[in-house]
Amino acid sequence: MDIGTVLLSAGVAVMTSAVTAYLTSKLKISEEHKKWNRELALKYARVVNTNPAFAQNLAKPAAVGYLVINEPEGVPVSAEGPRKVPIPPNCRLVLGRSAPPADISVGDECASMRHAAISSDSAHVFVEDLGAKNGTWVNHNRVEATPVRLKDGDVVKIGSTRLRLQLHTK
Repeated sequence: MDIGTVLLSAGVAVMTSAVTAYLTSKLKISEEHKKWNRELALKYARVVNTNPAFAQNLAKPAAVGYLVINEPEGVPVSAEGPRKVPIPPNCRLVLGRSAPPADISVGDECASMRHAAISSDSAHVFVEDLGAKNGTWVNHNRVEATPVRLKDGDVVKIGSTRLRLQLHTK
């Protein structure tokens, strides 16, 4: 081997190591970002259940939209009206009968413990059924195996509870 081949091989090895290190760090940052968004979404959900007005103000700048929860008959509604749960970007929130195991609880005996999941990216919101016995419905259509992309004003039904999506327009 001549010196040129050795130097070229060393250069390729150094570049490969640098690219691998860069991609690994980007992946770790991405994983940390997802973890942070999940933790933030869970904190929003907890605050919504205890102090809805504060949660609204906290979530306004970052939320993709809101789920307006119309509880079934017999479930008390606050003086402020139906709950509005913020949907942060890049998150996944589980809807169900009680928290935990659900992130957002609805006072509905017809809902499963982990009934459906609401997920979002930076501009869209999706719903998926988590195998609930009574199913998950969007505008009177049953959600099957794949998540359904929601539009502004869509109504999601879990058990006897209706959740209406309000998207922020940008």
